[in-house]
Amino acid sequence: MIKIENVSKEYVQKGKRIKILEDISYNVPSGKVIALLGANGSGKSTLIKCICGVIKPTSGKVVIDDKDTFMQRKKVIGNMGVVFNQKPSFIVDLSVNDNLEYFKAIYHISKDKYQQKLEYLDGYLKFFSLLDKPYRKLSFGERVKCEIISVLLHDPSYIILDEPTIGLDYLAKKGLYELLNDLKRRGSTIIITTHEIDYIEDICDEAIILSNGKLVYQGNPKRILSQCDRMNKISIEYVRVLDAELSKCIMEEYLCEEGENSLEISFADMEQKKEITDKLIRAYDINQFNVNVATIRGALENVLKKME
Repeated sequence: MIKIENVSKEYVQKGKRIKILEDISYNVPSGKVIALLGANGSGKSTLIKCICGVIKPTSGKVVIDDKDTFMQRKKVIGNMGVVFNQKPSFIVDLSVNDNLEYFKAIYHISKDKYQQKLEYLDGYLKFFSLLDKPYRKLSFGERVKCEIISVLLHDPSYIILDEPTIGLDYLAKKGLYELLNDLKRRGSTIIITTHEIDYIEDICDEAIILSNGKLVYQGNPKRILSQCDRMNKISIEYVRVLDAELSKCIMEEYLCEEGENSLEISFADMEQKKEITDKLIRAYDINQFNVNVATIRGALENVLKKME
């Protein structure tokens, strides 16, 4: 269990005390997945650093398995896997394989266990084709994928992922969702900071929201989701209709809002995106095409107001 006990953090800047976290208390039960939500500047990253023992709280403490994570961080970190948003840990001029071998040595993983773990992770994230590539030549999404793999090699009981889907394509996200669900079944305790609705709905047992450094909500994620616009949207502006019959079928099949030479289609399942796009391209002479993916971002403040 992760116990966050009255954690506050403040910095002194130009003689002024700036509060980043204010008296946060929360227990993360073992084997549960928690969504940590909040707008930029709400204190999420600072709280994660306190949990990992990277920074010391001004007051209060974080305890994992009866150990203070800052005072005893060397004993705690070996059982943790942490990905900090856009903070690479790989050596850029080495290949992915050489980097992973380096982590294997750090964690003292046996050759057999290491190979088994690579095969297990590749089953979800499909990264074997990247092994011989230098890290510096990977795309951003490929780098994110490799960072996630590196922190899971040693079977950590506690996994903390800061915005782990940034840069990942649809298939990689889907694989990550499935991987985290399997790790959850195996008993891992997971904290995710995210703006992705799919995470909260499909994986998380509970959600907590920070606002201005304070814990303002904890509880069932569905209470948040029920107050968010969860529909993905494709909107187009077009010059003319190319196929009137197909245009009529689109209107009947999907949730549409039609304007003058414009159309907006709302849909819940991202797997429909390609299907809808193909039909629109055949039905209309399009001069502007936009896709808006449903996220928690931007909806949090509205949710908080409704919960007051």
